[in-house]
Amino acid sequence: MAAADRLSALADDLLQRILSFAPAKEAAASAALSRRWRPLWRRTGALNLDSKPYPRQYSYGNRHDPYDDFFRHGMAALGCRRETALKRLTLYLGMDAYLVGGKYYSSHDGDPEFDARVTGLLVDPAAAALEELRIAAEPSYRNSYVAPLASLPCATTTLRVLELDSCDLEPSARLAFPLLTDLTLRNCTYVVGYLQVVLDAAPALIRLALVNVTNKPPKPPASEKDRYYTPKTFNLPLCLRCPTVTALVLETTVSGEELDDSRNIGIQLDMPSLCSFRYKGFPFKLSLTSPAPGLAQVHLDTNHSERGVYKCEPTARALGSFSSTRALKLHLKKIENIFSHNASSSYRYQGSTGNQDPDEEVTLPNFPNLKLLEIDAEFNYRDSNTALALAMLLHSCPAMSELRLRLNMTWDYDYDRKTEKQAAGGPFAQSVERFSRLGSMCAEHRDDVELGGVSELPAAFANNSAFSCLRTCLRKVTLQFKSKELNCFQVQLAKFLVENAMVLEEMHVEDGDQFWPDHLFDKLTRWRTDAFRRRNLSDTTGFQVFQLANPVVDPKVKVHY
Repeated sequence: MAAADRLSALADDLLQRILSFAPAKEAAASAALSRRWRPLWRRTGALNLDSKPYPRQYSYGNRHDPYDDFFRHGMAALGCRRETALKRLTLYLGMDAYLVGGKYYSSHDGDPEFDARVTGLLVDPAAAALEELRIAAEPSYRNSYVAPLASLPCATTTLRVLELDSCDLEPSARLAFPLLTDLTLRNCTYVVGYLQVVLDAAPALIRLALVNVTNKPPKPPASEKDRYYTPKTFNLPLCLRCPTVTALVLETTVSGEELDDSRNIGIQLDMPSLCSFRYKGFPFKLSLTSPAPGLAQVHLDTNHSERGVYKCEPTARALGSFSSTRALKLHLKKIENIFSHNASSSYRYQGSTGNQDPDEEVTLPNFPNLKLLEIDAEFNYRDSNTALALAMLLHSCPAMSELRLRLNMTWDYDYDRKTEKQAAGGPFAQSVERFSRLGSMCAEHRDDVELGGVSELPAAFANNSAFSCLRTCLRKVTLQFKSKELNCFQVQLAKFLVENAMVLEEMHVEDGDQFWPDHLFDKLTRWRTDAFRRRNLSDTTGFQVFQLANPVVDPKVKVHY
């Protein structure tokens, strides 16, 4: 019995929505299904033109260019848009589709020759009312596709969303995007200073995403240009001004040459309306040149390294520009990197003294409005700076109500060599042996043994009064890690938090569950109860412990924590 055609049972508007995401070639082919399907793809407000299904065939004597079919089909698809106005156009161009002569093209002056038929698609009358335009080009070693931004008929009338991938931004005399609210540039190159011109041309811009954009010097005169001239590109410095942007995504990489340049000013952003900021890349100078009082979310991902690069900025210095945020997420290579990316650097905490270079001193700003702090990082084995870094973060967040920590110990040769000398069978065998010994004890003595054996945190946590959030507002903690021993740093931290966070209501834990019955989940409530009893206090918050689902780990893959 044939299966029922459930797709055809859907309403026409839903089918049109589905077809709007399909490549134009496949969407047009749906007309062959039945009479009902014939007009559906023409009524969608979106068109996706993809040159990948049209590969160029390099054969002797073959004069037919398969991209003739691509452009002919593209123009036909645009010509069919009579009943419904085209609102969204996505265009993917292979190298051979936009370069005359393809990837093997070269000329005496080095300037590429672009296929005029691409511009013909973009300026077609059917595309005059576009609200969203996305252009992606196959990367070329020497000649990237130059998007004709100034000649787009929709630019000054309807365009709201523009996304360019692997394109070159060449300066043009007239550039205006009065309605543009969303701009994404990915792997694009621009002449020095021209990116600011693009931003100035979009006075209504709200969201900006820059992913691996690079700048290059202006073209030299023809008389000075080498036949194989390829301009050198850089990511830094990057200075941008946009008073209307509320959401910024910035991802970038850097070279050692850029970081070692003493004139480098890193990244400077003048965006006073900024509410959300996400950065991913190498840790270097990053600052806001004007206050952003509405800043609500900041996500800094500096878990990135470049071979041979040693000059790095401590994350704490960048945080100084974002102290007004209400939610802060940090993804660091190591927790100690908050203050220093060099082993020789130093920092101070609460007036500590020592032989420190003032130029190397790093301080952490106060976050008076911060409610959520999330940290994803590794830490060094038996490094006192680990506890110091966390203590300073707690001290700097007096209004924090939620703390999320994902901490694992980085691989350490000495630690692994020590664990290899332990009893055969590893942590599980130790847990079974401990369980057997506890079974013969009385209940009271067994509780003392189970809850004991966890050391106190280092001196940085000795003064509980320094942490305002623990006394007044910290209500939820999430702690994720892979336990490698019963008395590890993460367990010590969990014990400290449940004993000293006076209004804590929830703790969510995932510790790998290797050490049963010494599983952390079973100890937290008893630690908290005993701590409050010793202080003659009653816990009125209704404290609860929740266990997070353990991640699936492939036993065949060796992972260093």
